[in-house]
Amino acid sequence: MPTTRRPIIGITLDTAARPEKYESPVSYAKSVEKAGGLPLMLPYHTDAALIPQFLDLLDGVLFAGGDDLDPALYGGGGWHASTSPIDPTRQGFEMLLMAAVERRRLPALCICLGCQLLNVYRGGTLDQFLPEVPRDNPIEHRWLGEALPRHPVRVEADSVLGRALGKGEVSANTYHKQAVRRLGRGLRVVARAPDGVIEGVEDASFPLLLGVQWHPERLHEERDHLRLFEVLVEKAADVSGKV
Repeated sequence: MPTTRRPIIGITLDTAARPEKYESPVSYAKSVEKAGGLPLMLPYHTDAALIPQFLDLLDGVLFAGGDDLDPALYGGGGWHASTSPIDPTRQGFEMLLMAAVERRRLPALCICLGCQLLNVYRGGTLDQFLPEVPRDNPIEHRWLGEALPRHPVRVEADSVLGRALGKGEVSANTYHKQAVRRLGRGLRVVARAPDGVIEGVEDASFPLLLGVQWHPERLHEERDHLRLFEVLVEKAADVSGKV
């Protein structure tokens, strides 16, 4: 019996401690594989003119986490002292990749930095350092200890995210110091932390254009979080005609 061809999901890469190397937590590729997709890593130290050829190979894209975007992209002034600047080559590559994914309407799941990148690409802004942002009953969103902290996330039931989860609340991990401030064009807030911090955005006019601020790949053993990768693979299969 022939094996069904899996939808191919491109995964963006992060910067390693040594600049001549890439880095990617195994959990990104493992989550895509468990969800029924075929993971393919996307090297950003390549000519941007090759992006269309990369996308010719892909059925969907996962924009992974990483360091902080240059605040000049969104009028945020200078770098906050607590930021960790992203590799400018990665930033440039992924902004162009996001534009190409949007043009082609490829399904995309955007995680942590990916969520912020989506918002900034659409003209939105970010809070550079959440501990300094006034809000009622603030919670700690950074990872300060050995175990990743968790908190509930309220999800809009009538959203792509809400329908995927089948519930109005999910227990998410948290590992970020920045978050969406002013929403980008065409995006809708679909999830928030108890202190009001935006945890999910989407554009429901696309097959899938979803950003989440937490790290579902670190929780892929849990059904709620694996479900996000399953939706990405399902939408990629629909667009590509693979079954």
